[in-house]
Amino acid sequence: MPGGLTKREDRVEMRASHAPRWTRTPAFRGIILAAGLGLAACAPQANPEALAGFRQNLATGQFQTAATIATQQAAPNAEGRGTELMWSLNAGAAALHGGEHNRAIAMLDGAEDLMRAREEANFDWGQTYRFGTYDAVMVNAYKAFAMLGRGDRDGARVEMNRLEERQARTAERFRQLIETERARLDAEGRQDRTRGTALAAAQDNPAVRDQLQALDTYRGYQPFVNPAGTYLRSLFLLNTGIPGDAESARNGFQRVIGVMGNPRVVAEDMELARQAAQGRRSPPQVWVIFENGQSPLFEQLNFTIPVPVAAPRGGVGVSVVTVSMPRLVFQPSAYGALEVRAGSGPGVTTTLVGSIEGVMASEFRTRYSSLLAAAVFEAVAKAVAQSAANVAAGQVGGFGGLAIQLAALAATNITQSDTRSWHALPREFQAARVPVPANGSLTVSAMGGPTQNVTVPTGQSSVVVVKAQAPGSPLTIQVYPLGGAR
Repeated sequence: MPGGLTKREDRVEMRASHAPRWTRTPAFRGIILAAGLGLAACAPQANPEALAGFRQNLATGQFQTAATIATQQAAPNAEGRGTELMWSLNAGAAALHGGEHNRAIAMLDGAEDLMRAREEANFDWGQTYRFGTYDAVMVNAYKAFAMLGRGDRDGARVEMNRLEERQARTAERFRQLIETERARLDAEGRQDRTRGTALAAAQDNPAVRDQLQALDTYRGYQPFVNPAGTYLRSLFLLNTGIPGDAESARNGFQRVIGVMGNPRVVAEDMELARQAAQGRRSPPQVWVIFENGQSPLFEQLNFTIPVPVAAPRGGVGVSVVTVSMPRLVFQPSAYGALEVRAGSGPGVTTTLVGSIEGVMASEFRTRYSSLLAAAVFEAVAKAVAQSAANVAAGQVGGFGGLAIQLAALAATNITQSDTRSWHALPREFQAARVPVPANGSLTVSAMGGPTQNVTVPTGQSSVVVVKAQAPGSPLTIQVYPLGGAR
């Protein structure tokens, strides 16, 4: 608490009794505390050179090179599993789109290990990337496709089931965490008038209001629900041929419709699942999944607020302090949609079935109040320490006073927000479905972009995943057979 000493601080003071007298003042102890707070708030950041190279290779469709860059940063262990979460996620996704299924599984296994460790530690994050529920769900979705890519349908089924279980479990844990943190911060704001006043000022800041307005555009999305993962799992279950899976697929498609409105392709898929559950299976189909654009990025948002503090010659003054927050920055689509043609049949256009952008914005909006309060309260603590430094500087004067002021200034200017993210996630998932062409040849055309021919198996259903990271990117395509003839 400002103005008092903890037992630990008291012990430090006793050990430092040989230091100059001015360094043993309460003001100087406040500076040391402020410096500690500042260093603790220096959020971990990704290697900027590696990140720039990684993003450039994603944009140009060089996914194997991107996977190599990310793998190096992920610091794999002896088993080939990544030991740094954000880079493990990026390495796994890049390897998947580069057709390196074994590397994708190893990297994503490492990411899942790290996520599980954080969950078991009750979200004691430390330096770990603060993953969202959308991240956790897509780990299992991408692992399932990597399993399909190497012909392991049983492994893919396990990952799809984990996807659904993780979504429910992680969502509940995040809700509890956020509610607990929000209640604690609300109580602190009510008990400390300075903090409450500072928080009110921050909530009224134009930059904060603009961010909230942007996030509220996605208020229709249910927090902690990722329809893209549910849709992909439902496609898999629709095509297993196992009794009961078709009904589970129908229920999954229904949940997607509940989040995304009523996309035509999902409604038609749900009807296929209903018929399959009654024993009437359709001829083999091809689903084209378009991973379009890049998910939102986080950047640091800095804004200033006034905080009442102790003045050097007594009384109360006002200090202007800087608050640092992460800000969600939305990214463009690569292309509007894809047109898919099978043989001489009419073209079918992909439609939206899952928005990672919407899921991220909804989840970030749910966490925003707690993040804002924590950032403001940290800034207030620094301002209190700064005011103590000013008082001490006035008392000490000379070099000692200057040293105190410089230490306080350093402590109040090193705060950083954690702006890391899973860069390889798309902005959105679109889907289209066509019957399997007799010659196994599809044509996929990006609206305003390239056209590419794709060969698919003719005796069974399959999923064609098309990835385009940025406007002008090439189409990177992977084909995943879904099993024997239906």
